[in-house]
Amino acid sequence: MRKSHRKIKNTKKQQTYKQQNLTKNTILLEDLEYKNENIQNTLELGDTQSLLNLLHELILQSYKIEKEFKDFKVLIESVLEMIPQAVIVFNENGSLFYQNKKASHLKGLLDIDLNFILETEVKIDNNVYLIQSSKVSHKQIITATNITEQKRQERLASMGQVSAHLAHEIRNPIGSLSLLAGVLSKRVDEKSMEIVDEMKKSIWRVERIIKSTLLFSKGVQANKQQHIFEEFKQSMEQVISEYGYTKEINIKFEIEYNDLCVDFSLYEIALHNMLCNAIDAIEEGECDIGEIRICFFRDIDFIVCRIYDNGKDIEDINSLFEAFKTTKLKGHGLGLALSQQIALAHGGELYANNNGGKFFEIRIPI
Repeated sequence: MRKSHRKIKNTKKQQTYKQQNLTKNTILLEDLEYKNENIQNTLELGDTQSLLNLLHELILQSYKIEKEFKDFKVLIESVLEMIPQAVIVFNENGSLFYQNKKASHLKGLLDIDLNFILETEVKIDNNVYLIQSSKVSHKQIITATNITEQKRQERLASMGQVSAHLAHEIRNPIGSLSLLAGVLSKRVDEKSMEIVDEMKKSIWRVERIIKSTLLFSKGVQANKQQHIFEEFKQSMEQVISEYGYTKEINIKFEIEYNDLCVDFSLYEIALHNMLCNAIDAIEEGECDIGEIRICFFRDIDFIVCRIYDNGKDIEDINSLFEAFKTTKLKGHGLGLALSQQIALAHGGELYANNNGGKFFEIRIPI
């Protein structure tokens, strides 16, 4: 009778233990630790079935822990693949333990000297990476973060400050030269007038660069009003007459739409930059006679000004709108970058095409 009572009591303890462990969401290592007293009491019963039940429960918990570990491993690897950094883990002896896909695709990362204390900067494939190191459980974790854009912004900020300072310093003497050239043009004879005109064109070019530099350094904000494209056509014709070039260039306007709502001074600058860019491309190209088509039309919900030219092709379209970077002989690296800012300030975009007819276009939403 005593033996039967102890057996019923022990069976209830096993059922309670089983229910408690099976209802838990998280498995802890201490869940698998059995007290010596309980095991001893169970074994004292001489009940083989009880021992088998405990072993079966231990096996089930082992499988459950193994599944939790595999799921956790998959989760960690998924997180490491999602983060923007390249991650490499080395064993204590220097052998490779783990790397995510970004690290495996980053050629040259394993070739650099990783014997630094905390962090360093390296250049790989024309990009700048911040390399950081830490040690956890006898393993060295290396992360590589692409900071090329951050470095570029810092460089642009520094160059913008210097450029703005120089532009302010140059502005006053250039203004004086412009006034003197105007006075001189009224006093010289016709033979010398050509020289004065060239001086005025050069001064106009410098004034244009100064204006673009100051505007780019402080940023642009569009004050939009209603205008017609004929106003901008007259402005572009004036640029054509004042901008110096040596080749014969045929310029044609194709106006299919006339109304637009823009900031006049900003939109005018963008059109001037696109037009001057086309003229420079023709000057540097191999064509004997330049062809420029200025098309103004509506494309669904956008007003588009597209400028075609048969000049030199675009060399690096990926860095085309990067400030202070140019491949042109006459370029200062701000025209297209500023034009892009102007397009964005209007909620539009600046687009370049190099295939099937080279052109630049600025798209402004209606």
